[in-house]
Amino acid sequence: MADSGMACTASLAGLFPILRQVRIRAGLTQQQIAQATGAGGRHGQKLIARLEAGKVPNPSARLVLDYLRACKATAADLTGFLDSYLGAHLPVPERHVRARHVPKPKPEDAATLALRKEAAWWNLLSVIEHVLHCELTKIGAPPMSRERKQSADFGRKVFRILYQTRAARPAFRARRLKRCRAWAERKALPPEALDYLHKAVTELFEDMEAKGELDSLPPAEDAKNLMLLSPRNRVETDYDLCRNEQIARMAQEHEARETARKPVIEAALNLLRSEGLNDQQIGSYRAKITAFLNIAESTEPGSPQRARRIEETVTSLPRPYVDQSLLRRLAELVTSLRDQRT
Repeated sequence: MADSGMACTASLAGLFPILRQVRIRAGLTQQQIAQATGAGGRHGQKLIARLEAGKVPNPSARLVLDYLRACKATAADLTGFLDSYLGAHLPVPERHVRARHVPKPKPEDAATLALRKEAAWWNLLSVIEHVLHCELTKIGAPPMSRERKQSADFGRKVFRILYQTRAARPAFRARRLKRCRAWAERKALPPEALDYLHKAVTELFEDMEAKGELDSLPPAEDAKNLMLLSPRNRVETDYDLCRNEQIARMAQEHEARETARKPVIEAALNLLRSEGLNDQQIGSYRAKITAFLNIAESTEPGSPQRARRIEETVTSLPRPYVDQSLLRRLAELVTSLRDQRT
């Protein structure tokens, strides 16, 4: 601290000759400066004299600034002094920083822990449903059938028993699995299917137990979001998976059918346009074109059933603005083109 005070005094020493030079250039006396700065009285002139001589220890900033204002000093007069003063090193003492207090994490309350455990069980059920779906599809169980639903129930029961009897005696687990097998046999399920599902579920359980996945808990936020859903929406069952696959398959078949129909419909419309019909008149034939397509897709070529249905479509609901001969030509064109694409 003493070294810093000496450096500060040495830097201020360059200011005192500047004060005297500025006062003389302004044509003022020390007494006038004393009166202008408010340092008047018997000792005012002596204070200014001591200031110019550098004998006033730690002069106040107000006294020095008032002195410069009285002399009408400019920034150019002080440039050299300010450069030397501000360039002098002034060591700053280091501040002692206290160690930041890190709060201990609050212990998890019982309600949140119970919520996470229940959510973990629902996550396990989701894994089981996907495995059962794959295994039942592999053995050829009919989708969404009663037999498949009961087989899936058997697989779920086996997993639940294995999970609940982890800490129990092997004999107790064996008795429960035996009762579960007897329940499935009363449902008249195929024994080979029961053996296959029992083995698949047991292997899955042992693999998850070895990896520690049976006791893994989801984050609290994920558990809350899951448990806010209704039980029906917390897990996608084998029935849901089969239904989604069927819907996707039906959508693909519909898209393929519409793709195959587009060229046929366009050819039929071109035939109507070649007959000189306008868009309003063509609209009367669109439903018939679709009917002919349905007949071509559901009957065999040249069969009596096809001929009968085409004749019924042509003659049903006769309209004065619908030409039956043109309808028969449309039927022949649509059925022949559709048979070729098939």
